[in-house]
Amino acid sequence: MESRRIEIDLDVHRAIEAARHALGESENEILRRLLLPARRARPRPRDARADARAIAAPRSRGLWSVEICGRRIPAGNLKDAYRVLLRELAAAHPDFLGAFAEERTFGRRFVARSPAALYGRSPHLARHAQGLGAGWWFDSNLSAGQVAKRARIAARLCGLHYGSDVRILDNFREL
Repeated sequence: MESRRIEIDLDVHRAIEAARHALGESENEILRRLLLPARRARPRPRDARADARAIAAPRSRGLWSVEICGRRIPAGNLKDAYRVLLRELAAAHPDFLGAFAEERTFGRRFVARSPAALYGRSPHLARHAQGLGAGWWFDSNLSAGQVAKRARIAARLCGLHYGSDVRILDNFREL
C-alpha cells in the first residue's frame, strides 16, 4: 500500500483520537473506518441470529459521557464510559495502565493483563472482564460509585484532578 504524509491541526487530531476503538488502532485505520465505510452489495435478509445479536447488545441508559481536559466523549452506558476513560488516559499517558494495574481493592485489581488476574481470589468472576486493547483487561462488574472511585484514582495517577480535568457524566451530572 502506498502511503503519503499529511499535516493536520490539533482539532482534527483530537477528532481522530476520539474515534479510536482500540489502543493498537492506527490513525489510518481510524480514518479508513470513518471515511470509507464498508458497502454491502445488497441488504442481508433478517434471521434469528441477527435478532439474537440485537437482544445481546449492551444496554444504554441515560446520556453518558466522559470529559477529559474540556473534551466531551459520548458513551452508551456506564461500562462504556469507564472503558473510554481508561483508553483515553492510556493514550495520553503511556505508563498509566502499568501504574493503574498496581492499584487494587481487597481481592481485585483495577486492570490486568488477563481476565483471571483481575479477580485474584475469585477467578470465577473472570466472565465480567472486558478487553481494553493492547492485552489489557478491566473489571466491568462495578457500580457507579465504584467507577467514580476508580476514575478519581486514575486521574490522580495521570496528574489530573477529577471534577475539573476529568469527569464521568450521567445526564450531564458528575458521578
